[in-house]
Amino acid sequence: MLTRMLKGGRLFAAGAILLIGAGLACPTTADAKGKWAKRQARLVSCSAHKSVLRIDSKVCPATKRRSTLTVRRACCVAPSGRVNCKPFAPCPPRSPS
Repeated sequence: MLTRMLKGGRLFAAGAILLIGAGLACPTTADAKGKWAKRQARLVSCSAHKSVLRIDSKVCPATKRRSTLTVRRACCVAPSGRVNCKPFAPCPPRSPS
């Protein structure tokens, strides 16, 4: 009976459908990023003509609504040698996840 199902390709088709369905049900990392994660990614990068000199971080203390959180910022250097640091994001009142 199993060989007859394999000949027809039904088992293969069912397995492929399950695999594709599971892949579509799980969000990708780009889709899973929220507003908070996108903001943090933007704050630790520099514009096209600048390069990252260092990345500073600060710890937001824990509150009743969220655990300890680390926020980051980038310090960029221009080709002329001028250093410019982006501001830290404010600590969120609730958990960003």
